[in-house]
Amino acid sequence: MSHSQDLRKGKLLLAVGLVSLGVVSCGANGGGSAAGAGKGSLACRDGKILIGVAKAESGFASFFDVAGKRGLEVAVDEINAKGGIKGCPISMISGDTKSDPAVAAEVARSLIEKGAQILVVPDDFDTGVAAARVGQKAGLLTLSLAASSTVFGKAVGDHFFSGGITTTELGLAQGRYALEQGWKKTFQILDPGLAYFTEQDAAYRKIYQAGGGTVTAVERVDSLGGQSDFSSSISKIKAAKPDVIQALAVFPAVGTFVKQLRAAGVDTPVIGNITLQTRELPKLVGKGQANAIRYAAQVYWDGAGIDPATDPAIAKFAETYEKKFHQFPEQANAPGAYQTFMAVNEALQREDVTDAASAADAIRAQKGLKVPGGTLDSWKDGYAIWNPTIVGLDGGEYKQLTSYGATELRSEAS
Repeated sequence: MSHSQDLRKGKLLLAVGLVSLGVVSCGANGGGSAAGAGKGSLACRDGKILIGVAKAESGFASFFDVAGKRGLEVAVDEINAKGGIKGCPISMISGDTKSDPAVAAEVARSLIEKGAQILVVPDDFDTGVAAARVGQKAGLLTLSLAASSTVFGKAVGDHFFSGGITTTELGLAQGRYALEQGWKKTFQILDPGLAYFTEQDAAYRKIYQAGGGTVTAVERVDSLGGQSDFSSSISKIKAAKPDVIQALAVFPAVGTFVKQLRAAGVDTPVIGNITLQTRELPKLVGKGQANAIRYAAQVYWDGAGIDPATDPAIAKFAETYEKKFHQFPEQANAPGAYQTFMAVNEALQREDVTDAASAADAIRAQKGLKVPGGTLDSWKDGYAIWNPTIVGLDGGEYKQLTSYGATELRSEAS
């Protein structure tokens, strides 16, 4: 999920307020002025800038949050190696939100009490919004580095930013690619309990139907609930004979679906999103059966160390990640969070960033920003708009197939 998935669970109904925050630029040599000691300050304190990370290290969201936290750590190491923020090194403290929004809020408060100057919250609207509200109220620059929600920023305030590729870009990119392949009939596998998927469905239909495509059938599944038998859905697919199957479900359930689909002899192309973007997919499906799989993503990192066409900066990221954490990036939130914090760092390095308004203005002003492995098109309402890419998986081998400009996609769909 975006690069976290924004898991919408009906029981998580949270009231959110809008609160201002203050940010003051970091002094290169520590200490800071009286103003720098105020809430929201980014001045060096005890020779560092302290980031508080409130993320799930246990529970259903940990698969995504742990990867995102690790991606942030790689970014921080890289920034510190170049001198930190205006000469001040970054340090991190963290707490386990246990995939619970109420716990996340308490963890956020604890991190702030311990001196956190920037707060990083879960990469999901429902599990992260309570913690984000705490950060805003305390006057901290607050970030959700890989969340895909387009409402997160509006819900929290104008100094909060979420950095994951949005459901709009993911859905539009899938629709555009399907049309380019001549796939005019889509059979959809959809988990309707997650807005992450229903929002992609809406974007996909907007561009796909306008181009002459038709969603001929929708089969609803419960991937978050752990559904593992898709035989009934596969029987319907066989009867429908679609041009493409759009799979909007969480991993590993979506991988189980593809495995059963191919085992049933159905070789119809499958298109989806970053829930398919993990090297665990061909392991689950079987390398020989991992064919004709396509997905929209923020960054192509899957082929690092294998595909020489991988952006060298992302290949280096993956190599550093593997060396630091003893495994290849397990999920898309890792490179996604890395990219987003590298973009935020570009803004924080500006000499004119001295407080909340100028920090937020510097981030919002970013357009066409090149970062390792991709391009940040712009920011809107507190969320990042990334140029999406389409990744292909055939015979268990990865390849970046094409990329789209987010501005052009949105214009086409308007």
